[in-house]
Amino acid sequence: MTERIKNIDVALIYRLWREVAAAVNTGDLEKWISFWTPNGIQMPPGMPRRQGREQIQEAMAQVFQQFRYRKARIDPEEVRINGQSAYSHGTYNFEKSPSGQDEFSTYSGKFLAILEKQIDGSWKIAVDCFNYDETGLF
Repeated sequence: MTERIKNIDVALIYRLWREVAAAVNTGDLEKWISFWTPNGIQMPPGMPRRQGREQIQEAMAQVFQQFRYRKARIDPEEVRINGQSAYSHGTYNFEKSPSGQDEFSTYSGKFLAILEKQIDGSWKIAVDCFNYDETGLF
């Protein structure tokens, strides 16, 4: 893999994280789940892992219905490309409010993700493991 292609792929992954955060901010579950591979694995804190886009979407539909998010931001500290896969780790933060309420609480945490390059050249989340700096639900 040439250095130029690696740089393009790293930029695409940084863009992916910005788009994931934007989908959270707008409450767009369909857009959010589109960033996952069909067999993706989500490992949320304090809960069993979720495997497959359908299981992840089902669990996250409840979250997207119960809460509103704003100021979501995902900041990768490293993206490392290895052929058709990559890993990324970093931090995230967001503000969350129960639906119908105007009082938001701030949350932050860390993540480690494995991504897979798709046939069209895009990147999707294959595995996402995250935790909170404080107690909270995503």
